Parts: sequence; C-alpha cells; structure tokens
Amino acid sequence: MLFKGVFVATVTPFNSTPTDVDYKAFQDHLKTLTEQGVHGFVPCGTTGEGPCLTDQERKKLIKISAEVARERNLKVIAGCGSNSTSNALRMILEAKDEGADGVLVVTPYYNKPTQEGLIAHYEHLADRSPLPIVLYHVPGRTNVTFQLSTLKRLFQHPNIVGIKEASGNHGFWMGMAQSLDWKQKTVLAGDDDAFALIQQLGGGGIISATANVAPREFVDLFKLTESGKWNEAFALQKKLLPLVQAMFVETNPSPVKYALSILGRMEKTVRLPLVSVSQKSEEMISESLKQLGLL
Repeated sequence: MLFKGVFVATVTPFNSTPTDVDYKAFQDHLKTLTEQGVHGFVPCGTTGEGPCLTDQERKKLIKISAEVARERNLKVIAGCGSNSTSNALRMILEAKDEGADGVLVVTPYYNKPTQEGLIAHYEHLADRSPLPIVLYHVPGRTNVTFQLSTLKRLFQHPNIVGIKEASGNHGFWMGMAQSLDWKQKTVLAGDDDAFALIQQLGGGGIISATANVAPREFVDLFKLTESGKWNEAFALQKKLLPLVQAMFVETNPSPVKYALSILGRMEKTVRLPLVSVSQKSEEMISESLKQLGLL
C-alpha cells in the first residue's frame, strides 16, 4: 500500500482576520502532529478550506507540508478536487511541483456527472497525473455517489491507488468489502467514527479531521487494529465518539479550529462562507476535550 496509517486532513490556520494564512502556525501544527506519530498530511482538502484558498496559498501549504514530511519520511496527499476536470489536473501538476506524494480527488460536485462522467473524469486525470490518485467519496458534501460497478472500473487503473470512503453507508462498505480487493487498493476511512469498522473490513488507515485535535489517540487506534486487538480498538473508538461528534456539530472545520484555538495552537478564524461556531457548540467542544483529558 502506498498510503497506510493515520493521515491528518490538516486545517489551514489564518490570522485573526481571514485574509492571510498563518504559515508559521501551520508549520508548527504539522510538527506537533509529527511528534504524535501520524503517518502523513492531507493539506488543502475540505478541512483545509481548499475551495477558499488562492493558487499561491495552496502551493505554499503543500510545499511546507512536504518539507515537514520529508524530515520524518511521512507522506503528503494533496487535496486536488474540483468540479472542473481541467482545473483538477492543473492542481495535480502544481502539487507534484511542490513535493506531494499523491493527490486526493473528490467526486465533481454541483455538475452532478453520471457514472460514465465520473469514469471519464477520473480516467482523464489518472492517465495524465504524475502522482497516484486517491478517490474521495463524500456524497453528503457533493451530492454525487459512486456505484460499486464504477469503483470496480476505476480500480482497474494502475494510477488510482485507493479511496477515502466517507459515505457513512455501512451497506456500501460491505458491498465494497465483498466485491473489491482491498489488498490491491487502499481503503482509507473518511468517517472518523467508523475508523475501527473500516479497519476490520480490511482498510488501510484513515484521513481524519478529528486527528488534528487528537492525533495520538487516532495513532493508538490504528496500532490496535494492526495488532488485531479489536476489543480494545472498538473501546477506544467509542471513547473518541464524543469528540468526533463535537468536531462535526457544525460545518467542518469550524469546530476543529475552535478546539485548536482553546488548545493554544492557532486562531479559530475561518473564511467566508464559513463562520465560527456558536457559544453552545463551544461548550460542547470544550467538554469533549475535557472528557479525553486534552484540556
């Protein structure tokens, strides 16, 4: 497997006003994650507010990620999704120039392509990409859903190496486990509350938003699954549930950024159209951190 382990869908810190990226805070955050044992970073995705970043900001964030990753032989999977195939390819080529090891490409949103359109989109990118591609299935955000037959077709392409599966559809996961070879293509959990379950089905790790806040706990959970200690793994998964729920009480990444702000790691600032979480959500987030002993 090219990509295995705990990959953090990294946030993009902004200064107290969202006009400027706080690159120092970003670099410090990556180093903290590295010290906690994570296996890689996924910058400029949904959690990184990728659609709200300029091209120059994207490139610099990927470059910093690659520089920090190289120090510990970690991997960088850059978020390069777009509802425009040509734009996605441009971002992929830029990610390669900045040192990424792979790219995460979400299903094209808004356009609502057919299954044949999805195949054409990904095969076009995979034929031209200098980096391995991880598919990203998150119909709750894109309103676009993979069919199993489509995944079978796409998994035949040698440059498509896996999928971040965030549909929340247990039946679909079972269908994937039954009909796709998870030893040949990496299945990375995209739902933080389903990490242990995806691992038990044969998954290779996770791309996690909550791991920004609790990286050590997600690394420990991964180690338990790798050791086959399933009772302990599911016990830890249940222990993490209040934090996971708090991190998605409002639109990601606003809760994650608030949590990191009260941990003293960065400002809670997000870019419009996102806004900071409500006071009620702040209280829920703080309580979940206390329950885990993080605050």
